[in-house]
Amino acid sequence: MKKETTKEKMLDAAIRLFHTQGYAGTSVRDIAQKANVNVALISYHFGGKKGLYEQLIIQFFEDYLHILESELQKESESLKDLLLQVIRALLEYQSKQYLVARMVHREMTLDSVLVRELMSTYLRKEKHEFEQLIKRGMTGGEFQRQPVDYVIIHLRTMITMPYLSPHYLRELYQLSSNEPYFIDRYMEHLTRWVHTWLCGEVKSQPYQSSLSAQLI
Repeated sequence: MKKETTKEKMLDAAIRLFHTQGYAGTSVRDIAQKANVNVALISYHFGGKKGLYEQLIIQFFEDYLHILESELQKESESLKDLLLQVIRALLEYQSKQYLVARMVHREMTLDSVLVRELMSTYLRKEKHEFEQLIKRGMTGGEFQRQPVDYVIIHLRTMITMPYLSPHYLRELYQLSSNEPYFIDRYMEHLTRWVHTWLCGEVKSQPYQSSLSAQLI
């Protein structure tokens, strides 16, 4: 097993403290104590708490975009299957990084210099990639023609919501978005959404997945 570096220990400690105590409620000393390192190392590696926090967010988006772009390069029988492949990969990534994912998605609801910079780089790139895929599907007749912007808004909301509001799912529906079973069940619904709403396919069988049964 790879030994965790000092930098990784600090990042892991910060993730857990930001999750339980919030950014404002976490001090540099708290992070250093939990990581069992000298407090000066946080300034040395990250320039302080703010730099550490931004590093977590930037790394999340770097990896998120890498997964998105890598999945889009893979072979697939159809654009419909490719889209579903991308959706699953992004859900699995957020599930593995669920503490950071929640922190990042909450941060993105604020209006700050950091958020505007993230929007103009990472999220604009994400929008572009989804836009190209959806437009290709509509041009080729695989997807129904409809406002592309709203398709992407709807799509992105479904991908991020379980990790933005995990307490909502847990308290009201007894669902844990960071568990593997959730993704399998949620993908049943998303597959149905892609087939019927995006592709316009009509199914003769009524939809009755395990997820829908749970929600009803």
